[in-house]
Amino acid sequence: MVAAASLVAGSAGAQAWRVIDASRQLRDTSAMSVHVDYAAGRLEVKPTAGPSMYELHMRYNAERSEPVTRYDSAMHALSIGIRSHGMRLTRGNGEGGTLHAELSTRVPMGLSFELGAVEADLQLGGLRLTDLAVKSGAADVTLRFDQPNLDRVRTLALEVVAATTKVVRAGNSGVERVRANIGAGALDLDLSGELTHDVEVSATLGLGSFTLRVPSDMGVTVDAATFLADFEKNGLVKRGDRWYSLGFDEAKRHVRVRVKAFLGEFNLVREVRDAR
Repeated sequence: MVAAASLVAGSAGAQAWRVIDASRQLRDTSAMSVHVDYAAGRLEVKPTAGPSMYELHMRYNAERSEPVTRYDSAMHALSIGIRSHGMRLTRGNGEGGTLHAELSTRVPMGLSFELGAVEADLQLGGLRLTDLAVKSGAADVTLRFDQPNLDRVRTLALEVVAATTKVVRAGNSGVERVRANIGAGALDLDLSGELTHDVEVSATLGLGSFTLRVPSDMGVTVDAATFLADFEKNGLVKRGDRWYSLGFDEAKRHVRVRVKAFLGEFNLVREVRDAR
């Protein structure tokens, strides 16, 4: 690993802000797991086709937090992030730092995020993702797949506590299964993109909301168990215990949705998108 650190002058409160740049040369393209743990601040992630396994740029308050850059070569496991020293960090009080990470497009990886009070822009298209998990607290998270995933995401697991999480063009990830648990937050999941197979989506809602955006040429079936919650059924017909979109049997791709909602809100939106 190559790392460089510098001290950044703080405010009148004598906060010890530091900046670290770190990278690790890619010597092995075996599959690995990557975990990102970030308490508070601004997070950006994007792919890199360069010679490094990862490249990081971090700014953090050394009095309240510490950087994490650990690679276990035996387990092929990478951990990165900024952890607090047991204190609550929030974006609003100036304690949040910044983390910019670039991950190799040459390595198959299972990628997981554990985010606190974070504003995150995660550009994951072009990576070789096999699994993806995001747990977000009081966060504002956008996951983007502007380019096709170079592998196929078997499971996309989303835990939305009190956060706003938006997934854009998730079809480009090649996702097979989506598992979502939504507390008091909001999840907006867009399945457009280069998706050639069926997808299973299951979601449990507390007080939160779940908006599922599906391309209009995909057949949709919904099994909804709700308590004081409802969803718009325009364009759907009921067969037995499930709802089906018109032309479901003739569609080449299907989305099978199971929703359990307690006071939450589920919205199904069928959209016409271009093929870019």
